[in-house]
Amino acid sequence: MTNIESPFKVLITGGAGYIGSRLAATLIERHPSWQISILDLVLPIGRTLHEKLHHIFQADVTSTESVSHVFVDYCPDLIIHSAGIVPSRKKRYSTDPKDWNLVKAVNYDGTRHIVDAALQAGCKKLVFTSSCTVTVDDLDHDYFFMNETVPLGYAHLHYGKSKTMAEEYVLSPEVAERGLIACALRPCTIIGEGDRAVISVFYDLIAKGETNFIVGDGNNLYDFMYIDNAVMAHVLAAENLLTTQTAAGQAFFISNEEPVYFWDFLAYVWAQFDHHPSFRVKIPTNLAWAAGWMLEWWTWWTRTAPTLDRGSVKDGIRTQYSDNQKARRILGYKPVIGTAEAVRRTCEDYKIYLASQAKGKP
Repeated sequence: MTNIESPFKVLITGGAGYIGSRLAATLIERHPSWQISILDLVLPIGRTLHEKLHHIFQADVTSTESVSHVFVDYCPDLIIHSAGIVPSRKKRYSTDPKDWNLVKAVNYDGTRHIVDAALQAGCKKLVFTSSCTVTVDDLDHDYFFMNETVPLGYAHLHYGKSKTMAEEYVLSPEVAERGLIACALRPCTIIGEGDRAVISVFYDLIAKGETNFIVGDGNNLYDFMYIDNAVMAHVLAAENLLTTQTAAGQAFFISNEEPVYFWDFLAYVWAQFDHHPSFRVKIPTNLAWAAGWMLEWWTWWTRTAPTLDRGSVKDGIRTQYSDNQKARRILGYKPVIGTAEAVRRTCEDYKIYLASQAKGKP
């Protein structure tokens, strides 16, 4: 069996991003003998991490030429492909073809470019950061305790559709025949220190006076997970492909394994900022679309950034949570930080961020 402490060369795409930078730091600490390199379009990484990296490649995954140039004199033993674009706020539910072209170019075409260039260079192992949205971006259905047997192809939002296409390419028999040994991880919504996407939307509801609404009956369950749990799943997947390879060809849902009532979760987040709605009104499901339209109109009228709209309202009335047994069995995955602590850490970090913004500091 391959010695896990061999001086493996590992490349993390999106290595300056939210998951990628934390993953790089974790691998450096966990496996000091490994040579960790990152690839990203922009590289705003801290000096401490910068000094510990073996290579830092600046490249655009949407460009075949840019990606190919990275592998001219470099061939890692394994790639963790975490580079991607996650549409946020109103663009999360966009139907604009221009938005789709950008998301597809990064998430699908970018994945193809990385895989093709890697195989050409001789690198045959890859961990792909997919997403639970390959299933749950089908907003017309609930997904109770979903596992990897749920068929793909129903996601209609840009992000989930692009991740589905990319995952299917990475795990396709055709690419496997070319020698790629790969697996895909499907994390749910990630929170943690450094999160400026998820918590910011929830926090903005306070200022906009939108915390008194509960759309539907309020009994829908939702998955969230802590960033370090997501990072550890990637570490375990990398270790697996470099040794036993029992994860090869497989996709894995990962979460905190603590489904929460979505609207109670929001209340818990708001409580971290000492906000407690004095009352909460349940809006029947059959009025959800009307409520979403009203909120879209209000944000347009007040010229404020939209938080709730028809897409997010529809998203907020359904259930989505996953079964992680496959990841537990094959990868040895087990979440370490619970959801309550994850929320506390995320919100404390966001308070520091808000304070720095108020003082005009970066």
